[in-house]
Amino acid sequence: MKHAVLGAFCALSLTIAPVCAQETITSPDPIPVAELESRYRLPQSKFIDLLGTRIHYVDVGSGPVLVLTHGSSSSLRTFAPMIERLSRRYRVIAWDEPNMGLSGAPPRVLYDRPLYPVLVLEALLDTLKIERANLAGVSSGGAISFYYAARNPARVERLILSNTPTGRADGKGMALSAALAMEIAASTPATGRKSKIFRPRSYWRAYFDFYTGEPGRADDRLVDEYYDMNRRPAAPDRLAIVAALDDPALTADALAKVTAPVLLVWGARDPVLPVESAAVLRDALVHAQVSTLILPDVGHYPPLEVPGRFADILDSFLFDVTPYRPVAPDPAKR
Repeated sequence: MKHAVLGAFCALSLTIAPVCAQETITSPDPIPVAELESRYRLPQSKFIDLLGTRIHYVDVGSGPVLVLTHGSSSSLRTFAPMIERLSRRYRVIAWDEPNMGLSGAPPRVLYDRPLYPVLVLEALLDTLKIERANLAGVSSGGAISFYYAARNPARVERLILSNTPTGRADGKGMALSAALAMEIAASTPATGRKSKIFRPRSYWRAYFDFYTGEPGRADDRLVDEYYDMNRRPAAPDRLAIVAALDDPALTADALAKVTAPVLLVWGARDPVLPVESAAVLRDALVHAQVSTLILPDVGHYPPLEVPGRFADILDSFLFDVTPYRPVAPDPAKR
């Protein structure tokens, strides 16, 4: 069971790289990124070279800027069902993190820099000449978002964090489903070659059945997409944002520097980050006004499970109910 639990975290968006660097098998075969691009690029897909990395992103609509950041083992397609709806009122920018989705792997000179996914996001918004933005992120994408907000407080209007960790996801108290435990055990040898795990499709079916609030929400199309996307050719990736989360002092300092109004959107059926984790994150945002919205029937992936509801929540928070931040009276207008 120990190997099964560790394997679950290797696929989850909260992955700790040293845990995943175990000896693994390499079947099924990888899929070249060019082939993935032909299958999964969106009509709005664009590509840009940033810090030596080819980054896939979309930039659609007009109005206040809304930047969407996915979790690990995922892609900007996390938000695909809601991009058209949100772009009616906002300029929506979604992007694939380095070495995920359709973005390229980071070069060594970038890979070695702390928080390099945050550096890429900064470079993207600089290149697009975005001075201020609203940020929304799910899971470790939420961590990228709050680290960005900590480093760039004057550039963030509002922050939406969905099932976002504040530290290592150690899985205490979490019991895997029998199906997922069996899939992990079947595809993770105790000894063997050191290489990337390419999990079978049946693993991803069991994975989403476990991590979603209602398994029927993860249809065959979604399972096929994650099965394919996670068969990219292996490339070094130390998951820098998760390594940062493993440093309690660094994470606490970053969260304390967030000053924009924050909305926490939490799937209450998340088996690895239960509702209590939302309270921990809320309490760490000591200089931000924080609102919390709990979705009782949703698991770890609210944007994937209930995209329409998630889009409505973002829109309501940004447009209608953002907490009021008092402004001191201007003496000249008295």
